[in-house]
Amino acid sequence: MKRIEADNHKLVFHPKRVWGWLEKGDCFPIYVEIGTTNRCNHRCIFCALDFLGYKPVDIDSKVMQKTLEEMACLGVKSVMFAGEGEPLLHKNISLFVQTSKKYGMDVSMTTNGILFNQKKLEEILPYLSWIRFSVDAGTSETYAQIHRTNKKDFEKLISNMYQTVQLRNEKIYPATIGVQFLLIPQNLKEALLLTKKAKEIGVDNIQIKPYSHHPLSKNEFKIDYSKIEYLKEDVESYSDKNFQAIYRDNTVHRLQEGKDYNECYGLPFFALITAKGDIIPCNLFYENPEFSYGNINQQGFKEIWLSEKRKEVIKKLKERGIKECRGSCRLDPLNRYLHRLKNPHPHDNFI
Repeated sequence: MKRIEADNHKLVFHPKRVWGWLEKGDCFPIYVEIGTTNRCNHRCIFCALDFLGYKPVDIDSKVMQKTLEEMACLGVKSVMFAGEGEPLLHKNISLFVQTSKKYGMDVSMTTNGILFNQKKLEEILPYLSWIRFSVDAGTSETYAQIHRTNKKDFEKLISNMYQTVQLRNEKIYPATIGVQFLLIPQNLKEALLLTKKAKEIGVDNIQIKPYSHHPLSKNEFKIDYSKIEYLKEDVESYSDKNFQAIYRDNTVHRLQEGKDYNECYGLPFFALITAKGDIIPCNLFYENPEFSYGNINQQGFKEIWLSEKRKEVIKKLKERGIKECRGSCRLDPLNRYLHRLKNPHPHDNFI
């Protein structure tokens, strides 16, 4: 089983790209997150992008394939299909996954998993480095409440995860299969229950992660993490050589301690493509044309990345600072590392 590093960054494994950034102040991204559609079959009460309204927009298939080829040529190493909706709702999601892999990029997917069937699994699973199922409950009643769906979906999801594990093991596919559980007040008592279920199903890992409020989201939950510190030991007690149970306590600590940097250094290493085709810095800027680098329906990826518009956006973001950012976003660990490179500590030369 491949052990995962869920609570840190991996820029240290890309020294050439980091060196290029230090020398030139910019680089092409290593990782791109892609939203294939705005549509979703669930209405989760914690959804960070609830302000978008789940509009029925699908990314253009021909443009997406061309963009994936161009991204690979520019040195993009990996893509994740997730974004603002459920990726499996796009009719050509299997084609996108296969195309990404064909051009040499590592591929992953985050999904609620309900729409998987044997055909989609056989089309997608062989090409994935990892897949993560968003579950967020240990019982059908709580799952239906949190995902705002039918109770039967929970049993369907459990069945689909089991089927995924069975197919992976039978065909010896390389994909790591994981489960994600977002901590909110409604499910605190079911974290251990789902951890136990996940291990029984045979997935490789489960991540218990803290809630972080999106500044534009309609929802907001409050949790006193000091009162549930016992969860780390209890959750991780399920780990063994075949199963990794992770309580994201480093993320909890980062949320509590705040940031030690004042600008987002990690933007050159990451991009997000929306279902409408906009390339944006991160999920704070959905449907915000002022902070869009450009649109792949109108320009190529390289042209957008090297454009004056993107330079203007980066400049605005630097001036804006991070005061309006999420408490602990995807780029937070990268930013702490890159800030340290830019501002070395007095003892850093004593290796």
